[in-house]
Amino acid sequence: MNNINEMLKKAKRIQGELEKEEQLIAKKEFVIEKQGIKITMLGTRKITKVEINPALIDPEDPELLQDLVLIAVNEAIDAIEEEYEQINAKYAGGGLPF
Repeated sequence: MNNINEMLKKAKRIQGELEKEEQLIAKKEFVIEKQGIKITMLGTRKITKVEINPALIDPEDPELLQDLVLIAVNEAIDAIEEEYEQINAKYAGGGLPF
């Protein structure tokens, strides 16, 4: 019985640590700069700023700008996902037998 209580305490501690790290990531700003597009996004995946090099604004080719923004946003999301994956891997198992 004592062993089960120890495991439950350890699981609760690990869960608390994981939640703290996830909260830190949620507040963190991720900045991705790609081909004249700069995206600032929080770990919550909320975009807080978009900067576009004026030289990229071509009324004759709006698709290029759209594609560049899409690429930059997706890279920012990928960077956030990678951070979450790293902390989840860090706590996966957590030394618990299940």
